[in-house]
Amino acid sequence: MKEIQNSEKSKIRYDYLKIRDRLEPTLRYAYSNIILSKIKKLKEYQNSGTVMFYLSYGSEVITDVMINEVLSDDKEVAVPVIQNPGDGIMTAVKINKLEDCFDKVYGIRQPEFNEDEVVLKQDIDLIFVPGIVFDTTGYRVGYGKGYYDRWLEGTDISKRIGLAFEVQLVDKIPNGKYDLPVGKIITEKRIIDVSKIYKK
Repeated sequence: MKEIQNSEKSKIRYDYLKIRDRLEPTLRYAYSNIILSKIKKLKEYQNSGTVMFYLSYGSEVITDVMINEVLSDDKEVAVPVIQNPGDGIMTAVKINKLEDCFDKVYGIRQPEFNEDEVVLKQDIDLIFVPGIVFDTTGYRVGYGKGYYDRWLEGTDISKRIGLAFEVQLVDKIPNGKYDLPVGKIITEKRIIDVSKIYKK
């Protein structure tokens, strides 16, 4: 069963990465700015003090403008750092400016690891999560290395927000016991609140 799931995920990953890559750069930029405007209207964002963003890579929703905007709003920004590629461990580290993120792991920008700048996950108010494809129940398919699902364990679903273009949405993707859904998905067209599905 697990092998079937992995095979399905690999195909979904391949197909939707191609779909996302076909979006014109000018459209990705415009859509990312629309997504930013939606983020800024969220009460959760307005009430937040510390926000975690991924550093956009390839054809992902662009977070550079978002990070600069959040920093200008006098909020703290944390980003992922991987110290030892392959060990599955990700750490959140505070940055003061995008220019601090000049290292690359798996081709993705990150700042140098600094123990003094580590931010504990319980101290982060909002976590913006990347993905190649999301479904309407909040599950996602990423690049397959599992860093985010491991790190997100123990965080409240209401803090986890997926950022995606509308073309990255599907009705359902396979998920396993270690996969964690996001509570909201924001695209250039809508905000999908799926957290109520998981409220007991």
